[in-house]
Amino acid sequence: MRLSKIQLSLALIFLLSCKAYRPVTYLVFNNESKEKIDFSIVMNDREKNKSLSPRQYQAKPGLQEIPVTEFKRGIYALQINTHNGQQSKSLPLRLDSDRWIMVTYIHEDSLTIQKKFGFVDTGMLKKVSGKYTGIDMYIENRRPPNL
Repeated sequence: MRLSKIQLSLALIFLLSCKAYRPVTYLVFNNESKEKIDFSIVMNDREKNKSLSPRQYQAKPGLQEIPVTEFKRGIYALQINTHNGQQSKSLPLRLDSDRWIMVTYIHEDSLTIQKKFGFVDTGMLKKVSGKYTGIDMYIENRRPPNL
């Protein structure tokens, strides 16, 4: 009888700890331009149909991890905005475990982009302030090996 009370207590603790788990969203930002960029992250909760307050960040040139907090489990629409909303990218995001969001940003003239990447796809890029601007984003379920 005593053993079953201990097992019941452990099962209850396990169930409560699983319910309290909040997935962490990690944001890895690769700024390919030579200047700092201000950007915002907007998370829209699709289940409750409400928008969480936008968070403002600044990314230096190069690869960096941006601190993002924990969110409740659920389905979200993640949107990243730059240049006061002139350039944005959004993806659906299911948070049932930790996620790594990989973002690449570029804001350069076409010659610099062509030297760096070999081509300029103007269909994916938008012209802002005389330079081509683009955001690419994808979501990983596991921590990338190079971080």
